[in-house]
Amino acid sequence: HDSTKPPAIFQKTDITVSTSGRGNIILADSSGYVHIVDRSFNVQSFIAYEGGRVTHMKQIKQKNILLTVGEEDFPIFPIIKIWDLDKQDKSKGIPICLRTIKVNHGGKPFPVSTIAVLDNLSQIAVGLANGVVVLIRGDLKERHTKQKVIHESDEPVTGLGFKENNKNTILFIVTINKVLTCITPIKSQPIIIDEQGCALGCAVISDITHEMVVAKDEGIYFYGTEGRGACFAYEGTKSEVIWFKSNLIIVSPPAQSTRYTSTTHTGSSNQKNPSPFELTKVTIFDTANKFIAYVGTFSHGIRTICCEWGGIYILGMDGKLYRLEEKDTPTKLEILFKKNLYLLAINLAHSQKYDDASISEIFKKYGDHLYSKADYDSAMAQYIRTIGQLEPSYIIRKFLDAQRIHNLVNYLQELHSHDLATPDHTTLLLNCYTKLKDVARLDQFIKTDNKLNFDLETAIKVCRQAGYYEHAVYLAKLGEEHDLYLKIQIEDTKDYQNALEYIRNLGSLEANRNLQKYGKILLNHLPEPTTKLLIDLCTGDLYLTAQNPHTPEPVGPTEVSHPGGIPYPSFLQFAHASPAPSLNAETQANITAVNTPKEPKTVAYKPPPVRTFMSLFVDQPNYLIQFLEKVSQKRWGAESSKSFFESDAEIEEKKAVWNTLLELYLSEAYLPPDKALQLLMDEDISYDANQALVLCYLAQFDEGIIYLYEKMKMYEDILRFYMAKDNTEKVIQALKKYGPQDQSLYPLTLTYFSSSPATLATSTTELLKILDHIESHNLLPPLQVVQALSRNSVATLGMVKGYLGKRIELEKKEAQADMKLIQSYREETEKKRKEIDDLKTTYVFIIILLKKNSVNLFAL
Repeated sequence: HDSTKPPAIFQKTDITVSTSGRGNIILADSSGYVHIVDRSFNVQSFIAYEGGRVTHMKQIKQKNILLTVGEEDFPIFPIIKIWDLDKQDKSKGIPICLRTIKVNHGGKPFPVSTIAVLDNLSQIAVGLANGVVVLIRGDLKERHTKQKVIHESDEPVTGLGFKENNKNTILFIVTINKVLTCITPIKSQPIIIDEQGCALGCAVISDITHEMVVAKDEGIYFYGTEGRGACFAYEGTKSEVIWFKSNLIIVSPPAQSTRYTSTTHTGSSNQKNPSPFELTKVTIFDTANKFIAYVGTFSHGIRTICCEWGGIYILGMDGKLYRLEEKDTPTKLEILFKKNLYLLAINLAHSQKYDDASISEIFKKYGDHLYSKADYDSAMAQYIRTIGQLEPSYIIRKFLDAQRIHNLVNYLQELHSHDLATPDHTTLLLNCYTKLKDVARLDQFIKTDNKLNFDLETAIKVCRQAGYYEHAVYLAKLGEEHDLYLKIQIEDTKDYQNALEYIRNLGSLEANRNLQKYGKILLNHLPEPTTKLLIDLCTGDLYLTAQNPHTPEPVGPTEVSHPGGIPYPSFLQFAHASPAPSLNAETQANITAVNTPKEPKTVAYKPPPVRTFMSLFVDQPNYLIQFLEKVSQKRWGAESSKSFFESDAEIEEKKAVWNTLLELYLSEAYLPPDKALQLLMDEDISYDANQALVLCYLAQFDEGIIYLYEKMKMYEDILRFYMAKDNTEKVIQALKKYGPQDQSLYPLTLTYFSSSPATLATSTTELLKILDHIESHNLLPPLQVVQALSRNSVATLGMVKGYLGKRIELEKKEAQADMKLIQSYREETEKKRKEIDDLKTTYVFIIILLKKNSVNLFAL
């Protein structure tokens, strides 16, 4: 077919009606013929009404069945015919007519104004010019049908349409002045849903929503079963409306002016432009995206419009066939962009199922357009729609340059609500709040969000730097950022009480770590409660509240390192050498207090090493004594109710505690010395005796020194201690007490008495007594006595003459006794030797005799 010249069928001037579907355009004329045109413009024609004309046609969608309404020569009653286009009457060469139905109302013929038919052919509604609506129901392809009048009025029926709703079928009835609904096929009274109707041809059923679309002079109205729905303003007289996909085709008759730029279709290029009063206008309204997609005018009027083969075909009165091709979506969008119709572009993109990235790009263009017009609020509303697709820095730079901080705040808040904010975004948002001093929005951002959709550490840092300590503390507590919470409370707000209570509720591990870090500061400001907390921690009595359900540490013999510990002998030296750390400046923030738990429960854990916390008391020795006494009593003393594993570390721990206590007892002048001695004499205390001795010497605690020497059986050192103090009386007492246990003390004492003339002069009597004691108990040989007394050339021979005489006489007697004993031994030896000789002689005789007897025995 020559595409430059329309088929001859379209040249016919008596075309009365058209329909389309199933790949065909179907035309009918006033001669009663039906012409079926396929996509290749091949035409098949057959006579449908001999001697009459076709007034209405409807192509059924589900089957290739055509319904026609026409009139024959006489009488002129409307006749409905149902044609099966897939089957041919071989005798006539035309499609088979399945059924013919004559519409007869009151015996008088009235022309049909409009029809509606269900796709399953179970019901046909026929509207007559006299205002009557006839419902034909039954199996329309068979012989059994019924006709019933369901509506009568004085107004012509201008539109009909079915809507199948669950179990019921609703029929819309439109007249010049009313819109009604009626439930079919049951007998029901039509219900008026609007008191305004429309002209003939200006009502059509939407293929998408199955609503009745009514075109009135002032606009387009959609009607559902409940009444009027959406409406769109579009002024002007309408002569016909046609539904195509989601588009409503509106035909406006001549003598209508238009506000839109339109395309004019003329019959010839040489023809003068016709006046507006000679133009028929076609408007295509995109109902899905709610914009006018096309406006065109036709100079010679329009005979009919068909929608088929994916396009819209307009047959002009001049016999020309126009095809309206829908532009592709990208082209549509470009047109909308050029006209700055971004909302329409967005709706179009959504309807075409564009992906999020593509739609986001349209929002960006829209935002850029509004930004260029300095409409910052509206621009930001569009930029917010790009979150998740567009790089945030593109928008942030724009609004930083423009100093539109309020708009920037909105964007950053949305960025956080989408969980797409980085720590830098959080920092910027909080800085905006603080710069604007907008505490209300800062509270809303921080406190009313159940879900933390921002970087918590960054938020705390920014609030702290800006002086919003209350917010920083709230966030730190909410996010269990224990280090930051305590840092703010202690260093910034100086709220030591809340900090201490917070540490108490953290559990043993966190309490241990934070007390090592902040314990010294807390002791300086709250010594009593801080000491109590340390005692509870180190004795296993720290409460773990339900507010902070950390996993408790297991009880066991696990070794615990003491990074914070110090060697206990040098504790006092360390205390005097370590200055206290300085604190930050005071602030005025009000901090929400940490609630003390009402029903705490104890959880078993291994207490941390006591030595770890000793260095915290450098400025509080009195509280250190209290701390160590309580811990030692509860862990190892009479108050102990727990049985901890006695590891080597635990043993060393006990020694460190007792030694430190002894050091403190000896160093504090206000404490009575009995306290230190009582500690040393307690048999249940396992301190380091050597270290205790050093401490007692350093403190010049004589009682302790003597007790430790005696405990360690260092009797010689006791004597030397008294000798160093030149306390002769104590030397003699010690010798009497310890001499029987250690005889080496006597030579030492003799040497001491003879160490100087003064000493000898004052202790001569005691020296003689000692010599008598040595002589009477024979404790030392005379030579050793002489050597001890002669070391310093002080004692004289006359002083020991009596002792030596007695010793010599005694030894002489012992020598005589020894000689007598030796003589007796000699005599006894000689006697024994003689007995041995006698035994030898007797033994030889017996041997000889035995030999002889044995020979005789064997001879027998």
